Amino acid sequence: MLIKGYLLLSIFFLQFFSLFAQKQQVNHFYIPAEWEPQQAVWVGLFGNPRRDTVSATIIKSLHHNVQVRLNYSYEYDKKRNNKFFNSLEIDTTKLQWIEDSVNNSWVRDPGPLFIKNKMGKQKIIDFAWIQYGHHLVYKKKMNTLDIETGRSDIRIATKLNLPVISTPIVAEGGGIETNGEGVLMSIEETALQRNPGKRLDEIEAEYLRVTGCKKMIWLKRMLLHDKTVPDLLIENWTSTGANGHIDEAVRFVGTNTIVVAQIDEEERNSNPISNVDYEILEEYCATLKKATDVNGKPFKIIRMPAPDLNVFARSYVLTTSSIKRFSEKFPFKIGDTVKIVPAVSYMNFFISNNVVLIAKYWKEGMPLKEKEKDETAKNILAGIFPDRKIIQINPLPVNYLGGGIHCITQQQPK
Repeated sequence: MLIKGYLLLSIFFLQFFSLFAQKQQVNHFYIPAEWEPQQAVWVGLFGNPRRDTVSATIIKSLHHNVQVRLNYSYEYDKKRNNKFFNSLEIDTTKLQWIEDSVNNSWVRDPGPLFIKNKMGKQKIIDFAWIQYGHHLVYKKKMNTLDIETGRSDIRIATKLNLPVISTPIVAEGGGIETNGEGVLMSIEETALQRNPGKRLDEIEAEYLRVTGCKKMIWLKRMLLHDKTVPDLLIENWTSTGANGHIDEAVRFVGTNTIVVAQIDEEERNSNPISNVDYEILEEYCATLKKATDVNGKPFKIIRMPAPDLNVFARSYVLTTSSIKRFSEKFPFKIGDTVKIVPAVSYMNFFISNNVVLIAKYWKEGMPLKEKEKDETAKNILAGIFPDRKIIQINPLPVNYLGGGIHCITQQQPK
């Protein structure tokens, strides 16, 4: 009789803990993978015709597959943009405009970062914001616009009536990647630069807490191509970018599949930035080949071509105004020529319902090798996502500001 009682009690506790575990699993909020079904996509606008042509092409590619949401500050801007979109045969009745105090172009970064649970309930993560670490780099205070931009995620959460999870740790949406199954990936140098005085384990704990992930993969260094430092100059080459975002170099494209940029061996030695970045990308691969998912399963690594920086770098003659970007230690003077590299990359693609948007750079007059890279990059994603249409977009006007397709989009999951 006593044995039977113990048996019944054991069954009761097993059922209780099983139900408790199921409830915990249902209530667990996590950051979904980009390829999961999306309710909406937020797209950034610039108020500049060339750059807004990139945004408009993105909107046209998305708006029949997913709700497109756009911020506006003034009714005039909304009307002007709708007129522009109509001229491009975009059905503006399918667009949702949401008024905000700031027209946030880079919606990936200070914009809303959504998490959800198995029941479909959503929350928004509010990371701290310091303008890509620029005010630390240039030793300047954040202005009112910078601060307002950093609060855009909170304002959007209020508009959508969604709870907010806040953290004092700084991060941007383009600085983190997830496989949707508990793994988060980021760059160590970026995280430490954004959070001076914090240890990496402190940063990691907060990253995992707010995203609901269980495991962190750290890549060591930023690409020079994407690094913002006043005196970053190798020979006479310098760069612009988001200051260490992973979405310029490494992306999850499946639970156990990662794509990594690869600089061509011949191009590696053709400019000083590519020479350093070649080594950094190989370091990434070495790290990822040793990494595993939450179940201990290794990742499949696929290499993606990289545009030739020599083709896209712009030469500038330093003026009294432009030289102020650099410090007194800067080794050049007014009248010298500096080459500035835009954020050209095939890695800054965006995955949405039924489509994947990727960069296409070649035009008449460029080396045919760049045309081959456009096709290779497209074919790689077509092989990974056979059920989605791969749409190529030229993001170069946005690249020259330091971002790309992924930077000016942000998905909201179903």
